[in-house]
Amino acid sequence: MHLRWKLVLPMAAVAALLVGLLAYGVPAAAFGGAGTFLLGLALALTIAALAVAVALARGPLAVMEQESAALPRLRTELDEARATLVRESAHRREAEEALHEAEERYALAVRGANDGLWEWDLRREEVHYSPLWKSLLGHDDSEIGTGIDEWRDRIHPDDRARVLQELDEHLAGKSARFENQHRLRHKDGSWRWILARGTAIRHASGTPYRLVGLHTDITARRAAEQTLIEVAESLSAVSGDECLRTLVRSFAQVMGVREAFVCEPCDAPPTRARMLAWWRDGEFLAGVEYDLEGTPCKNPHVYGRTCYCPMDLEKQWPLEKQFNRRAYLGLPIHDSAGQLIGHIACTDNRPMPEQTPHLAIFKLFAQRGGIELERRALERVRGEVMDA
Repeated sequence: MHLRWKLVLPMAAVAALLVGLLAYGVPAAAFGGAGTFLLGLALALTIAALAVAVALARGPLAVMEQESAALPRLRTELDEARATLVRESAHRREAEEALHEAEERYALAVRGANDGLWEWDLRREEVHYSPLWKSLLGHDDSEIGTGIDEWRDRIHPDDRARVLQELDEHLAGKSARFENQHRLRHKDGSWRWILARGTAIRHASGTPYRLVGLHTDITARRAAEQTLIEVAESLSAVSGDECLRTLVRSFAQVMGVREAFVCEPCDAPPTRARMLAWWRDGEFLAGVEYDLEGTPCKNPHVYGRTCYCPMDLEKQWPLEKQFNRRAYLGLPIHDSAGQLIGHIACTDNRPMPEQTPHLAIFKLFAQRGGIELERRALERVRGEVMDA
């Protein structure tokens, strides 16, 4: 029983007893003058009981009782809050671990791709250039600061206006990403072609506050593309043996290697190949026949597979050691019907880049060789028919 009722009930009971006696049990005359007194006392006790009840209902005791009654509910809410905190803490740890793993994968991907990372904090006007970004331009880590001018001032004058305009358009939200090819000044004074790719990180309002991207050195690819244009122009005016000689010499020049050759099969199914044009150490050599077994040429010539071994060629094909060949690239040649009719290859006595960007471009050499080999085959068949 609450303390409030322990105080009120006795007074109320006595008052009720007196009133009952006076009203029903005993005539008021039996008490004489005391009857009036008892009646007044009952009324006073009733009023006192009501006053105590009201006072207790409004006083500190009531507050204590209310707080006591609320304790179980508060305890339940506290337990639920603790459980929620535990769950959120576990989720946060999982999110942090996932973020850490993602950052590690991103870092590994960036390092593996040989790309230079840059990150522009637009609020602080500071740019983080990765050590690889700086090394692409021949600089040590301490030689380039954190200003945007470190990049902007190195852009070729003929490219600068175009690059900055496209960058401004991306920051203004007019493009989904920033992607541009331009020239940057190397430490040695030369110009390097760079593929710049980046994406702005924006607030919900669309205002950018950070720009993150990569720089890739595409100088070799641009040189190859230019050489291919020149090769295409030169090959369009020649045919026959002259075309094949031009083809292998240009192939060697694009790859920057000492040797290139184009071959056709000597038999069917092919076990031997015949060199139709052979460029080595700056001169043309007389073509030879050779066995395909034990050579990397078997991959493109027999199986129709591109074979690229950028280093340690002699470990996989020991026969190549006698020719001082350490790297090899071979591409299959098909005719217009898709039939395998030969291959074109290049080698070097030095390692080639582990990831050459030219494979898709070099297929043009194989396609041009296919046109010439198919033409030779048709002429050979026509000659046989005429002789018959």
